[in-house]
Amino acid sequence: MSVTQALAELKLLKKRLDHGLYDAQWAKIATKTAPVDAVKFATAAKASLQSYTDLCDRYIHLKSAIVKANAETRVKVGSWEGTVADAIEFKRSIEFKKSLLESMKEQLVNVRAQFESEQSQLTSRLERLLASELGKDVRTNPETITALTNTFRENNRVELVDPLDLANHVKVLEEEIDSFETNVDWVLSEANGRTMIEC
Repeated sequence: MSVTQALAELKLLKKRLDHGLYDAQWAKIATKTAPVDAVKFATAAKASLQSYTDLCDRYIHLKSAIVKANAETRVKVGSWEGTVADAIEFKRSIEFKKSLLESMKEQLVNVRAQFESEQSQLTSRLERLLASELGKDVRTNPETITALTNTFRENNRVELVDPLDLANHVKVLEEEIDSFETNVDWVLSEANGRTMIEC
């Protein structure tokens, strides 16, 4: 039987187990006005219990076989490789990577905006300084302007410090997440369809 078939059977077993408990009667009250045939009831209760126990055992057996197959079957989803069990867990926990991606994107946008703002303010301050200095001396030469500009920029330098190259990390992480999410369900379905288990 394939894992896909086993998963379908598990779903059916779960439904039957839930329903089996709902309908089950393991004990009754007998009165003079409502007598209970103890022999018949004992037979029915034992059969009901046996049926439920058999369903439980089958469910556990199938689930164990699927877990074992998932731990052994290898799959590749985009650039990601691992077992089916790893892929299922990665699918559940990819939210952590998405949170990391959003944090990186947000910081990158904010830092770039702050850098642009600082640069703009710096340029405005430099223009005011040059206007002030040029206003004092009509004969200010280009060397003086260059020297003032260089000194001002050196003393008021603003740098964007990005040792991780966030833009590249964002790009790589986006590609990894998109590739995984786009292909994981298809890859898992295909693996479940071709992986056979003993049941």
